Amino acid sequence: MSSMRKKHPAAYHHGDLRQALVAAALRALTHQSAADLSLRAIGRELGVSPRAPYRHFENKEALLAAVAIEGFAAFDAVVTRHVASAGPDPLARLRAVAETYVLFAVEQPAAFRVMYAPYATVTESAPDLLGARRDAHQSSMAIIAEGQAAGLLRAGDPMELALVLWSSMHGLAVLLIEGQLGRHDRPVQAAKVARLVSGLLLEGLLARPVPRSSTKPRRSRNR
Repeated sequence: MSSMRKKHPAAYHHGDLRQALVAAALRALTHQSAADLSLRAIGRELGVSPRAPYRHFENKEALLAAVAIEGFAAFDAVVTRHVASAGPDPLARLRAVAETYVLFAVEQPAAFRVMYAPYATVTESAPDLLGARRDAHQSSMAIIAEGQAAGLLRAGDPMELALVLWSSMHGLAVLLIEGQLGRHDRPVQAAKVARLVSGLLLEGLLARPVPRSSTKPRRSRNR
């Protein structure tokens, strides 16, 4: 799985400060929390004046929104590739989305935490962030609708099925990146666990045939 582009400070060139700030923020988030991130500290790392970062980002929250947007773009590129490799079967493609979500989180935990950071941590109203978040979940919604149309997935509001899928895989992703599964001396194989959970989850989303007994008229007891 490809990783997000990370620039070293030496790669910074005048005129590309905005992208350099985003990359430096992502590097910093691998060893510190979003709450401890500082625009001025990142500016010092890049060797620019204290005010220079503020020409591109009003505050830290705006910078974090840009990091999240780049994270969603990276995720979208990865999931698009994996869905295409899964072939035409909607169930296989939906499973690819679910497993890719978890593996992306494990491989890119810093970006993932910002992409789904608590509200007020980033500038949630940023139009680009709202669009990136919406687009990142479009593939699963489209595949679910396709699976329903083919009679493979249970009927109902596709958004409800997407919520079940997302909440389950998101929960697994958080458990993995926070080290809540396994031990340091016995690491969990993320791909294996993701496949197990996604498989069981999809079984629950499959369309169920109507039992024959429910289609037969009941016999009257007063005979």
